[in-house]
Amino acid sequence: MLRRIGLIPFLLAAVWAQTANSTSGTAQPLIVLIGPPLSGKTTFAESITNSYGIPSIAIEDLISGNAAELDRLRGEKSMAEMRYDPAMSRYLQARLKSADLSRGLTLDGYPATLVQAEDLAKMFPDLNLQLIALRLQVPDDTIRKRAKTTGRESDRPEILEQRIKDYHREMDAISFYFPKAKIVDIDASRQEAQTWKQIQTALNSAGLKPTTK
Repeated sequence: MLRRIGLIPFLLAAVWAQTANSTSGTAQPLIVLIGPPLSGKTTFAESITNSYGIPSIAIEDLISGNAAELDRLRGEKSMAEMRYDPAMSRYLQARLKSADLSRGLTLDGYPATLVQAEDLAKMFPDLNLQLIALRLQVPDDTIRKRAKTTGRESDRPEILEQRIKDYHREMDAISFYFPKAKIVDIDASRQEAQTWKQIQTALNSAGLKPTTK
């Protein structure tokens, strides 16, 4: 708790700095999809790109693009567990240097930890984007049911349980770290089409307009 309280003033200052550097009403969105495993982050990031023309960077892209280094760093950890490594922030910063942010950006699965959230706050002033966080909420039992159908290594019960614990430990308090951000809770336990409708409502209410019908 002391660590959380100690970080709040820093992150609050970072968010204020980002806001001050943006012209009101003109900043493009930085959409952050936060959610537990199997909450549909990648699916909805793709839908946002297709419907709103906003490109995305997935934490899986950062992992696959830096697999050689991560393989040396991970020791006995699975590659899926490396999403929590601080190196993800370094990889993201490198991607952002060449990214086209003229229509904004969607982050799929990043930040995955509070340390990464702190790193993202430090990036705000340079990005000149308006943060919109969509928190996809799915009960743990629903996640377990979904995992039985994927066949992926990262969704095996012993790995999945740790991923669920990691998510709750790191991200349940995300609102404390972005006190000025627009954080919208999305019920992602529903059917995909119903969840997508909630996301569209949130984005439309934030002033975003679809590029496709």
